[in-house]
Amino acid sequence: MVFFSFFCVLRVVFFCSHIFLALTELKSLLSRKDNGVTNIMYRHADVVEKLTKIKADADKQTVSDMKQIRELSQQLADLEVAARVVVDMVEDEGAAEKSRLERLREAPQRLSSFFSDTSREYLAHELGLVKFFLPSATLSPIGDGVAVGCSEKQFSEYVVEMKPIADKVISGLEPAPES
Repeated sequence: MVFFSFFCVLRVVFFCSHIFLALTELKSLLSRKDNGVTNIMYRHADVVEKLTKIKADADKQTVSDMKQIRELSQQLADLEVAARVVVDMVEDEGAAEKSRLERLREAPQRLSSFFSDTSREYLAHELGLVKFFLPSATLSPIGDGVAVGCSEKQFSEYVVEMKPIADKVISGLEPAPES
């Protein structure tokens, strides 16, 4: 989009330069004190007027295109900042060798791995707490999912019952806010 706008601006500038040259040539013809010049001036007055209008329109279009380029440049800069934040969140040791675009393309996979690893750590922490308070509990069936005789409604009720406890545990795991 930026390339297209830039290309349009170049075309407008090129077109304006031709108009300017034509206007300059007409003005030089008009500046001569020759009798034929007066006739040329009157004969081509409508052409000069049309060219002046075309130049004014081209100037307006150039201003509009420049504003659009400026806005797109700002959007691109904002996007680069946001991309840098995302990439920096999941950057690895070998990232210096890769371009920002390559690192950004890898970000979804790295974020997925990050979330999986973090979830695994939190779950292991919680299961460790359960084992601490109930050392005789056998936790391996938890890995198999919901028990066969448990209805979805019953399981949902258990989840709702556990949410306040989960919130309390998670708040203990989160770092304290910086002051």
